Amino acid sequence: MNEHNKSEELKLLRKAAEDGNPEAQGQLGTLLALGEVVPQDLDEALKWLKTAAELGDLTAMFNLGIIYEQGLGVPCDLEEAGLWFWKAAEHGDTGAKMKLGTMLLRKTGFSPGSRVLDAIRSSAEEEFPYAQTFLGKIYMDGVGLKQDDAKAEYWFRKAVRQGDEGAMFNLGEMAAIARTTETTEDEVAQWFYEFGMTCLKNRNVVKAFDCLVSIKRVVPEHFLSQRLEAEIDRENQTKPGRE
Repeated sequence: MNEHNKSEELKLLRKAAEDGNPEAQGQLGTLLALGEVVPQDLDEALKWLKTAAELGDLTAMFNLGIIYEQGLGVPCDLEEAGLWFWKAAEHGDTGAKMKLGTMLLRKTGFSPGSRVLDAIRSSAEEEFPYAQTFLGKIYMDGVGLKQDDAKAEYWFRKAVRQGDEGAMFNLGEMAAIARTTETTEDEVAQWFYEFGMTCLKNRNVVKAFDCLVSIKRVVPEHFLSQRLEAEIDRENQTKPGRE
C-alpha cells in the first residue's frame, strides 16, 4: 500500500472516530499507542481508547489494560489494568480472562478495597456466573481478600447452579481436599465429569485427563470416571495420524 492510500485510509478512520464509531476510535487509539502508520501519541491514544471502551469496544478495553499493565506513557497501575481487563472479560474477551488469571496467579492488582475487587463482587451479586467463579477463586486463594473456604464454596455453588464449568472444577478441587461442607461423592464426580466433557469438546484432552484422575482420586470406580475415560479414549482414537 502506498503512502497516499495510507493517508486516505487514516483520514477516513479519523473521520469515523470523530463521528462516534467505537471500532474506529479503538483502532485509531491503538495505532497512536503503537506509533504505527501515525506518529506515536500516547495522550491522544488514551483519549480515543477510553472513548471507545466506554462505548463498549472490547479491543479498546483490553488495550487499555495492556497500557496500564506495562506503564506505556502512564504510570504502571495494575489495579487500573485489572479493572479494564475485567470490563473486557465480563463481555467474554478470552485474552482479558487470561490476563486476569495471570494476575490472580501472581497475586497482583487485587489489593484490599481495590476497584477491580468491587467490580467483581458487584457482577457476582448480579448473578453473573463468571464473576461468581472468579470471586470464589479469590476467596479460595486468599488474593486481596482473607482466604475463606465457606465464601469460596458459596460463590462456586452459585455459579455451578448456572452451569459454569470452571466453578465445577474449582468446587471439585476443594471437595477433593476436604475444604467444602456437605458435599457428596456423586456431586464431586459429576462436577469433574462435566468439566472434563467440556474440555474434550474443546479438544483439551490433557485437562480432561486431569478431571479423570481427580474423579478416581476422590471416588474410585465411580461410573462417571469410566464414562469419561471411554470418551477420552474415543477422542484419542480420532486424532490425526491414528489408525
